[in-house]
Amino acid sequence: MRIKEDTLRKLMAMGKPHVVIQRFHWPGQPAQKTFLLSAYEQEHEACLHEQELRLNEGKRQNLLDISQYQTVLKLMKTEAGIGLFFAGTIDAKHEKRLQQAYAKSVSAYIHYIRMKKEDHYDVRIFVEYGRLKAEITSGDQSHTALFYDMIK
Repeated sequence: MRIKEDTLRKLMAMGKPHVVIQRFHWPGQPAQKTFLLSAYEQEHEACLHEQELRLNEGKRQNLLDISQYQTVLKLMKTEAGIGLFFAGTIDAKHEKRLQQAYAKSVSAYIHYIRMKKEDHYDVRIFVEYGRLKAEITSGDQSHTALFYDMIK
C-alpha cells in the first residue's frame, strides 16, 4: 500500500509513531527509489528492526519529532520520484493473490532449489524486519527466502 500523509497521521493515532524506512525491491519498481515503511508502538521494537538492516539499507524515524516527520513527508512528495509503501500485515486474502500472481515464478524457484515434493507444497508469505519472505514446506522439508528472489 502506497503511503500518504493521512497514513502517517493514522499510524500516530494508533500509537505507532516509531517507523523504519528501508529499501524495498519489487519487480517493476526502481531499486534505488522504492522504500518500505514499518511502524511500531515501542521505540525498542524499531531499534531491533534497524539493527537487522544492512549498511545504508534504511533508517529509523520518530514521527513525534517534527523534523523527522518532515523528512518522511519529503520522501512522499511525488516530485521526489520515490515510492514509499507500508509494510502492513499480509492477510490471507492478499497472500493468496500474491501466490496466484506469481505462481509460475515460485514454481520455477522451487524447481531451481530442487526441493522434493512430498504430497504437495505449501507457501506462506510473511514480513520480517521489513523484508517480504516466503516459506516453502513439503512434508518435513522447509525453505525460507526473500519473496523478491523467488519472483524476479
